[in-house]
Amino acid sequence: MNVNSLRRASVRIPAALFCVLVCLLRAGAGAAQEKMGPDAPTVEKVEPPSWWVNLTPEVMLLVSGRNLRATKVDCNLPEVSVSRTQSSSNGDYLFVWVKMASTLKRGTAVCRIWTASGQTSFELPLAARLQILGRNQGLSLDDTIYLIMPDRFANGDPTNDEPADSPGSHDRTKPRAYHGGDLRGVQEHLSYLKGLGVTTIWLTPVVKNGAAADYHGYGAVDLYAVDPHLGTLGEYQELVSAAHKQHMKVLFDVVPNHVGPLHPWVKGPPTPDWFHGSAETHLSSSMPIGGDFYGQPQTKKPSNDIFEALVDPHTPEALRKNLTNGWFSGVLPDLNTENPLVSEYLVQNAIWWAEISGLDGYRIDTFPYVPRAFWAQWHQTLRALYPRLSTIGEVFHPDPTVTSFYVGGRKGWDGIDTQLTTVFDFPMYFAVRDVLLNGAPAGRLTNILRQDSLYPHPDFLVPFFGNHDTVRFAGAAGTSVAKEQLAFGLTLTLRGIPEIYYGDEIGMTGGDDPDNRHDFPGGWKEDAKNAFSSEGRTPEQQKLFMYVQNLLQLRREHESLRGGRLWHLADDESAYVFLRETEEDKLVIAFHNGSRARTMSLSLKDTPAKGFSGISPLFGEAQAELGGDQLKLALPPQSLSIFALR
Repeated sequence: MNVNSLRRASVRIPAALFCVLVCLLRAGAGAAQEKMGPDAPTVEKVEPPSWWVNLTPEVMLLVSGRNLRATKVDCNLPEVSVSRTQSSSNGDYLFVWVKMASTLKRGTAVCRIWTASGQTSFELPLAARLQILGRNQGLSLDDTIYLIMPDRFANGDPTNDEPADSPGSHDRTKPRAYHGGDLRGVQEHLSYLKGLGVTTIWLTPVVKNGAAADYHGYGAVDLYAVDPHLGTLGEYQELVSAAHKQHMKVLFDVVPNHVGPLHPWVKGPPTPDWFHGSAETHLSSSMPIGGDFYGQPQTKKPSNDIFEALVDPHTPEALRKNLTNGWFSGVLPDLNTENPLVSEYLVQNAIWWAEISGLDGYRIDTFPYVPRAFWAQWHQTLRALYPRLSTIGEVFHPDPTVTSFYVGGRKGWDGIDTQLTTVFDFPMYFAVRDVLLNGAPAGRLTNILRQDSLYPHPDFLVPFFGNHDTVRFAGAAGTSVAKEQLAFGLTLTLRGIPEIYYGDEIGMTGGDDPDNRHDFPGGWKEDAKNAFSSEGRTPEQQKLFMYVQNLLQLRREHESLRGGRLWHLADDESAYVFLRETEEDKLVIAFHNGSRARTMSLSLKDTPAKGFSGISPLFGEAQAELGGDQLKLALPPQSLSIFALR
């Protein structure tokens, strides 16, 4: 008798005895394998490790082990069948395509692999799907995103600071070591985020990483496991559930472009073309051309890669392949998404995380480095299952003609619609910093906004003034508390869904990576101060925190700040005045970056702000007088103020 026949007979066997017999049979099977010698097939891992009935009609399994050159694979459940298999040349990997009939409810499929030198088996748990209500919600114009590096935010479980398989990885005195922050720490501080006014949290990657310096999450060695420094899969599920109960959303940071250099695939890939190149021979993502190719001055170190070469319809492959085929920074192995097996693996991985956790959207790392055809397929498959799921692409570039090329809802010169929901507004990031830190005219902001016509939905852009890859605004040359308030003021009143980098609300400082990734004060029991509470903040920190909190409160109270139309009213060297309006709500926002107080007088004639009899202050210290269609503003130095027209 084998396990399959035992399962069929289990209706006649008591449950306890059945379990004992199964264990004995499996032990016997293992012993038989051992007797067959070193050529016996063995299974070490199955990806995905589980699936759901009535989610997809078929799932591709990547089975890892030894001697897996299968002659046949079959499964015990009658509703589960194997349509085809494909093994690697060395037998270390076996692809198995499993079909599930619509009549399947749930259960565990036990699948047996037959080879010329023996047989082995693996299990695939098949669960029923949860109700979708409250899950996979996607973003809305009402949202504000808060970016968290879990390892640097709060330590909720000190027992996972240094997992058994990562000795020496934890040391808070070292800027590139793990510091102990984790998923439980994030969950314990959801109320802090809720109180600030945040609606959505974006965590840098939570998947298992390989090196002691991979606290950031971008060096994956297992795309189906939570990094043990951060917790468990169960704790990630609990975090998402807890956020949903507080009417908050969670974004998952996904990285289909590359894995970490310690991933097992690097030494032995499932197929010869699993990566672009190999550890020994590969391109670097660095371009063979510089910005001067497109007429940009080369007076300083470039802040971004030359994505113009991908947007430009006239560039040959020689000017593209470093970006799409090169290993990121010459180090991170570049996945070959043109390989249908790689593509299917990555699509299924995104489905698995969405289904097992209920996450609400994906932040997509290094978006332009992956061919656009892959993104079209990836999104099409995901959206068929999760139509509300949002995706935000990282396109690190200051030019809207470049960033807009990657947004979905439009076809590029290549005829491809990536179907990406939106991108981070890097052009506005560069403009805000240039105006506030480098003395550029306020018109830099207007110039970025005028190019909103390039985007199908500019209201869904994600403006920000700092993230985990940039120098902290409070640590940049030329900064001040007043300028940081202005950065928040612009980010939270311009169109779009704003993003805040953890700690910026209390003025955390820091230079280049990793100095921009300090621990949040109070996230560790041994911290001298706890900035999660007002009592633990300095007066300066509390002032900035309240500034941000009050602005976010205004966003909640005024629909025009969240989704209203934006109109230019005036701008010059130091000031930009604009209107945010809905049918019921019209607000005037006055930004002044000058070091001295000034007055402005502007005509509202032939603007959407005309015809109002009064104006009331809502935020800031500026004063306003409205007479007919003439608006007179008295602006304090370095200030942002908001007024309601009535």
